[in-house]
Amino acid sequence: MPTPLLALRDSSFPMADCAPCGKSVLTYVALDDDNQGAERRICVHCDTPIAENLKWVSPGELEQAGYYFGPPPAEVGTAAGEKTACSTGCGSCGVKKS
Repeated sequence: MPTPLLALRDSSFPMADCAPCGKSVLTYVALDDDNQGAERRICVHCDTPIAENLKWVSPGELEQAGYYFGPPPAEVGTAAGEKTACSTGCGSCGVKKS
């Protein structure tokens, strides 16, 4: 019997509060540089390590937090072709640390 396909509604996404961004953010996994390769969570906006309070949210909750799926929504008040960072005003979305 074939495995059923998963739908977006079956997914959950890791979010946590990021102090430098001042908001709840999506996180990703990074491996430590040591030989152990321990996993840690990192803010997708500013690359700050997230130590605690990870919460798994539904796609709807993720969109309510300002993220979206598919093509970007039309930007209100932006001239054609002009690129901007996110509209939350945290100031860190335009440039990530290296």
